[in-house]
Amino acid sequence: MQSLVTGRLLPVLGGALCLDFVNTIDPRLQPPREDFLPTFEALINWAAFVGTADVAEVQSLSAEAEGDPMQAAQVHHRAIELREALFELFRPPRRPGQHPAGLAVFNKELRRALAETELTRDASHYRLAPRPSARLDRILWPVARSAVELLTSADLDHVRECDGRGCGWLFRDTSKAGRRRWCSMAICGNRAKARRHREDATHSAGTAGGAEAVIY
Repeated sequence: MQSLVTGRLLPVLGGALCLDFVNTIDPRLQPPREDFLPTFEALINWAAFVGTADVAEVQSLSAEAEGDPMQAAQVHHRAIELREALFELFRPPRRPGQHPAGLAVFNKELRRALAETELTRDASHYRLAPRPSARLDRILWPVARSAVELLTSADLDHVRECDGRGCGWLFRDTSKAGRRRWCSMAICGNRAKARRHREDATHSAGTAGGAEAVIY
């Protein structure tokens, strides 16, 4: 998925669908921020980008949204509320009783998703799948299911927030040591290294200048 502002690609680094959904603001904690989901159409494009909507579903959602722009706007508003609620719920440190408003928003969307979900079986195993529906909010159901699976699993303890300055992206730390600090070493990790290098160079230059002042 490409930025509508800069044309750059949106990285997918969360390790879970729900975390990638949360990470659709870049950076999250400081300006200038870019929201990759400014419209319902962008939400459809994101669903296609992460694989929760195929070509036929994208075409169907787009046509339905065009036919009912008011409903599309309402679902988009709910999507943004859900994204911010999930950021609150997943962001460390997580304590009991935190963010009741965010939990209420999430539970509301979860009830809607589960009401339209059924248990199916293929050749090898059972799985939860959405029932066929013409509701535009079906685009949110995979996110809600992903979130409840992660929130109720032991993997929740491995959800981290990137240490990058202003980044705020969330990710599931699957490293052996469990000490991953960055959403991406190639992005925030390299930025931090470059910043330290500049700070060290500035400090060295200042120290050298001070020494010369003493000599003269």
